[in-house]
Amino acid sequence: MNNILFICALPEEKAALTETLSSLLRRHLISAPLQLHLEQYRQQQLNIYVCESGMGNVNAGVKLALILANVEIQQIVLIGVGGALTPALEIGEMVLSDAVIQHDYYSSLIQGDYLMQPGDLILEPGQALQYDPIMRSAVSQLDISELVHPKVKVNYGLIASGCEFVATAKRKAHIHQQCQNALLVDMEACAIAQVANAHCVPFFIAKTVSDKLHSDGSISSDFSSFLSNASRNAAIIAGLIIDKACVRAR
Repeated sequence: MNNILFICALPEEKAALTETLSSLLRRHLISAPLQLHLEQYRQQQLNIYVCESGMGNVNAGVKLALILANVEIQQIVLIGVGGALTPALEIGEMVLSDAVIQHDYYSSLIQGDYLMQPGDLILEPGQALQYDPIMRSAVSQLDISELVHPKVKVNYGLIASGCEFVATAKRKAHIHQQCQNALLVDMEACAIAQVANAHCVPFFIAKTVSDKLHSDGSISSDFSSFLSNASRNAAIIAGLIIDKACVRAR
């Protein structure tokens, strides 16, 4: 492995990551109309590329596709923050995953709602009997199954994703139940998974909890208050992933 790509939706997430890296090696212009730049750093034999995609799955998917059309990447990592879907998760904790389910792409039939992978279509319930709506990563050269850091608790589990900032406990509870007990919800992972799988490039989702599962209306204030700290924790875990990638790059 020589080239790893980190995608961040928000400037706070990107700033927290790049502060931990060595000096900028090069800034690549990928698309002038989209103002898409790709920053290149280097650690030992590993090229580390960093992109700020902007919020939402359209931004993330379009920009990842453009990057993969121009740069050879062996591993994609989406880092940043997301919302807890279970009361077991605390602000600042990390959720790592190589599996994503899109909570807002489904077929609504008389018999019920059936989640699907992007591009698929379920027209009758029988089609859903053996159907798996989860997007799973291609096999990665990196093993992140036992990442440990004294300041950041790491959890492993499914991530739900869609075009929605989820700011109510009722909606979070529904997504958790609808999406096979997913631990966390975000707005970019489903697009990253779809585009990465189309290019047969493995992906990891590394998201820090920025807002808890509350019933008191404070979810959005959690996000605003803890975005910076959660972004720093995401950057810490990104550093552990980079260390593992450097070993593979030797």
